[in-house]
Amino acid sequence: MKRPVSLTIVVVLQWIAATIGVISGFDQIAAALQLRDAGVADDIEAALVNTGVIDVSGESLVTGLLVAGALTLVIAFIRVMVAVYLARGRAWARMLIAIVAVINLIGGLGFLLHGEWWRAAAIIIVELVILGLLFSTKASAFIRDRDGAIVS
Repeated sequence: MKRPVSLTIVVVLQWIAATIGVISGFDQIAAALQLRDAGVADDIEAALVNTGVIDVSGESLVTGLLVAGALTLVIAFIRVMVAVYLARGRAWARMLIAIVAVINLIGGLGFLLHGEWWRAAAIIIVELVILGLLFSTKASAFIRDRDGAIVS
């Protein structure tokens, strides 16, 4: 059975998300290194103290940004691997993408609560489209056919 277009669209969206993740991850790492090289951790900490935040050091924020960038790169790599296996019709890959979509939907609702209507709408619509495409009749038949062939 040939892979349905609906599943191919989801795979392409995962590759796009992974590409954005790689760009974002490297951007976060570069920003952390620039902050560390500029020696502004003390200035950040002073600004936090001035606003009443006393339990967070500026250096820990810079380190946190560095770690966030590294984690973003890892997540992007995982998305690529999952997209490859989804294209091959693996049911576990579909479930993992569905879980990520549901988590992103919840995040979209968070933006809605903060009054960021356009961002919330974009996230919610894209994730609902992904879920609809993932569980369409043709995608389900393809995954059942491919994943069943692996188990047998």
